Amino acid sequence: MTTKHPEDQIIFTDRLAEALSNVFHPFIVVIPTMVVAIHEHGYTVLQAILWTFLSVCVVILPLLYLIYAGVRSGRYSDPSISMREQRHSLYFVAGSLLILLLSLLIIGKAPLILIACLVSAVLATLIGFLINARFTKLSLHSIGMAGCITVLILTVPELGLAMALFAPLVGWARIRLRHHTPLQILIGWTVAAFSVILIFHRFHLLSWWP
Repeated sequence: MTTKHPEDQIIFTDRLAEALSNVFHPFIVVIPTMVVAIHEHGYTVLQAILWTFLSVCVVILPLLYLIYAGVRSGRYSDPSISMREQRHSLYFVAGSLLILLLSLLIIGKAPLILIACLVSAVLATLIGFLINARFTKLSLHSIGMAGCITVLILTVPELGLAMALFAPLVGWARIRLRHHTPLQILIGWTVAAFSVILIFHRFHLLSWWP
């Protein structure tokens, strides 16, 4: 019987953490979440895909390019933008793109659920920017996971609860890779869940909150 060397175990654990971070990246988990949420609110799958595709083109693709170009130029230290000070510009661009997309959705009379998700994202981005600037670096993975989980719990509870099982694993992965602390993970979860619940309440999408 052969046993793994400690170095091999460390490599395996780090690779597992990287895989979890990639699979549950905010830019990835938000896509099926939007499709499911829109479809569950009475729209066809094709309509849900088209509205989601617009969102991806306006927000996600430009942010991916910004991060890619920033890492190549040395403006960002790594794709996770681990240095808190380097995240200021990312928050500004992300917020601007979200507002642009929100304007397009309102003009195009997009599904109310999608508009509510975008307003929630704008609020979470604003809160995240303030916390990042004055206190500590938030985990964008945690914000993405908690935001999507909350949206799904409010639309397809079983699916949302199933996805919630992976939130601690993603949090562990970000801590394991030394990108975040447990406090930063918890704050990210709180900011996202608070933003979604508050905005969904204001949009009268919560049947259990008077």
